[in-house]
Amino acid sequence: MNILKENILLKLAFFTTIMLVLIASPSNSYASYNDPDKVPDLTVENVKAAIIEAGIQHPEIVLKQAILETGWLKCTKCSLTRNNIFGFYYKKKYISFDNWLDCVDYYKRWQDRHYKGGDYYQFLKDVGYATSPTYVQKLKQIKVH
Repeated sequence: MNILKENILLKLAFFTTIMLVLIASPSNSYASYNDPDKVPDLTVENVKAAIIEAGIQHPEIVLKQAILETGWLKCTKCSLTRNNIFGFYYKKKYISFDNWLDCVDYYKRWQDRHYKGGDYYQFLKDVGYATSPTYVQKLKQIKVH
C-alpha cells in the first residue's frame, strides 16, 4: 500500500474513533440518569438550567418550545407522558426517553446536527419543527420570568 493510501486510512480510522467517542459520551452532566432520584423535578427553572448546561443555542427559545409542547410542563395527553418535553417524533410516534434530561440531551444532539446559524425562529420554520403554521408566533407570545 502506498503512503498516501495508508495516511488516508489512518486519518479515517482516527476520525471514526473520535466520532464514536463523541456519540457515546454524554454531552452534559445531566445525561442518561438511570436513577430517578438523581433527576431533578420537572420545573421551568430546572429545564432552563438543563438547557443552558447542555450548551444548547438560543436557550430562551428552546425553553419556550418545551413550554409550548407540554402546556407549561403539565399536559397529561401529550409527548410529556414519554418524558419527551420537546415533542420529538419518529415515524408518526413520539420518541420515548428514560427521563426528561435525556430529552434535553437529545435536543442538543439534534440541534448540533441541523442548526447552522442564523435566525432560530426561521430555522424552526425551515426545518419543519412543528406542523402548525403559527408555531413561531405562539413561541414568541410565551413570557418566561
